Amino acid sequence: MVSQKYPHLFSPIRIRNVEIRNRIVMLPHEPAFGGEDHMPTRKQAFYYRERAIGGVGLVVVPSMGVHPSGSSAHMVHAFDRRSVPGLREITDAVHGFGARVFGQLTHYGNQSRSIETHRPLWAPSAQPDMTVGEVPWAMTVPQIHEIVAGFGVSASHLIEAGFDGVEIKVAHDGVLRQFLSPHSNHRNDEYGGSAENRARIVLEVLQTIRKAIGDHPLGIRLDLNEYLPDGLGVDDAIGFARMFAGIADYISSDSGTWESFPMMIPATPIDHGFLLPQVKRLKEAISIPVIGHGRIVRPDEGEAALAGGSCDMIGMARQMIADPFWAEKARRGEGETIVPCIGCNFCVGRLLGDKPIMCTVNPATGFEEFYGHEKQAQLASQPGKVVVVGGGPAGMRAAELAARQGHHVVLFERERDLGGRVRWESRLPGKSEFEGITHYESSSLEALGVDVRLGVEASTEKVLAERPDRVILATGSQMVAGGIGGSDARSKSFTTMDALGGRVNGKHVVVLDYQGTLEGAGVVELLAMQGKRVTWVTPAFAVAMNVDPANSLPLFQRLGRFQVRTEPMQTVTSFEGGTATLLNPYFGTTSTVESVDAIVVAGSMAPRQELFDQLQGKVPRVDIIGDAASPRTTSTAILDATGLVLPYR
Repeated sequence: MVSQKYPHLFSPIRIRNVEIRNRIVMLPHEPAFGGEDHMPTRKQAFYYRERAIGGVGLVVVPSMGVHPSGSSAHMVHAFDRRSVPGLREITDAVHGFGARVFGQLTHYGNQSRSIETHRPLWAPSAQPDMTVGEVPWAMTVPQIHEIVAGFGVSASHLIEAGFDGVEIKVAHDGVLRQFLSPHSNHRNDEYGGSAENRARIVLEVLQTIRKAIGDHPLGIRLDLNEYLPDGLGVDDAIGFARMFAGIADYISSDSGTWESFPMMIPATPIDHGFLLPQVKRLKEAISIPVIGHGRIVRPDEGEAALAGGSCDMIGMARQMIADPFWAEKARRGEGETIVPCIGCNFCVGRLLGDKPIMCTVNPATGFEEFYGHEKQAQLASQPGKVVVVGGGPAGMRAAELAARQGHHVVLFERERDLGGRVRWESRLPGKSEFEGITHYESSSLEALGVDVRLGVEASTEKVLAERPDRVILATGSQMVAGGIGGSDARSKSFTTMDALGGRVNGKHVVVLDYQGTLEGAGVVELLAMQGKRVTWVTPAFAVAMNVDPANSLPLFQRLGRFQVRTEPMQTVTSFEGGTATLLNPYFGTTSTVESVDAIVVAGSMAPRQELFDQLQGKVPRVDIIGDAASPRTTSTAILDATGLVLPYR
């Protein structure tokens, strides 16, 4: 059914002989849910099934391997026919809810690791990727032919497993993109040098797959801009696209590489739709369908891109992680109920740590079987009255989920607005999109009929007066700046909230960043933007140690314009007479920072647990979650609430 509000998004499209119900594509992205044996898993089937139920038109399952030399720890080996039954479970799960599913094939080249391939890496040239640092083996021509043949065998396995089409990765971390790029291809044979020679392997792969899959759709995920000084740009990509369009049925746009990471998986504050002008140039140059992408978060953005002729379909990855039901909510014209991707890249940070992805705003990611929409929609066998204290991320999510189960929910929040820690996080530089969590929860609580009482401090008496069957305490934490000795410490030590409130004066400020997270980094940038000289001190081995590269690399680029000095592996022990004394606890040495006007302590919080103690034995059940239980992050606060209301089982 075509949506009246978004007619372009919800008009069907045909790619070769396959009709797709709408223009919305779940782009391929590695969730690391594959098995250690490189076989598909039950978790993958539930992950893609959830998005198909949510109304997406096309699901593209990512980066399945064509040869052992280009593998990774969680990659499904499509070249191994034993993967076919497990892949069939995925395609059946997606088809069961009306979506189409394509499978993407790749070889990682110099962006894998030999500890995972169990052999030297194979790449176009013996040039390491700077993010991996491992010198690869320059492939011989027979080995290139071996890889090309692997694409054909793997493609035939995908069709046998029920995939509607096949896509090859000529994108950020694929060896085919490495062959195209003068940055990584320094060969002087028929596979190097001119653009035609560098494109030779891609054309051979396309021709081989076409023979293997017949009339099924065949597409390319193509990097439009590597964002590298000697890399591919949009003009190069358009030239290659014209070469490939005679065999390929569509092109899906991509950008960046691991060496230009912030443009490959751009975090907030990169603009929504940042790549669409380049995508439009591609679309105008070729006649086959083009899938656009680039931080498209809202239905209005997707509709405008289609209506304006930038692309034929809209691709999303992180937004589909954040809300599997993006498409269905847009179709119903209920965009305000969409859980927005806030661009925090928690998902990517997990992946970089060799862990399965998770999502700050959607803790059901990877746990769809236990936390997904079907579990959330199950009504409680005995609905009762639930009192939630605290309107931060943990409290809001707990209230929402309890209301969905049919409970009568009362939420106390002592401030005049909901949000809790999200309010101050969203005020840090470049983090305004974090407020999307509050916007979503506020509208959900209103729609669910939750009795939200703002500006009300919940006391024991007020809670007991509600005669609750269950109390959930999400009272949060308070920032503390103690623990520093010296005469200046009491009057000139401040918290993150003080910095956000403009209460930190002086020309030179020390930021003592205990956790190495976005909070400390954000405070440093905030003070530097105010023209202050900042000394960034942290006990961690490096500043911003717990900030993922998609956020930290552009952060350091921005801070390079300011007066920021870094002091890792240090803590502040004393502040007296304008001098801060630093201790290196690893070396046991001390040093000083002179002419300091103030110290801001970030990442030091104390939980608020008084009400928990007071309610013991007075209500049938009382639980404590989020920062009130243990000060951590927004993602863990929301996960706490989800795990409490929807117990993992």
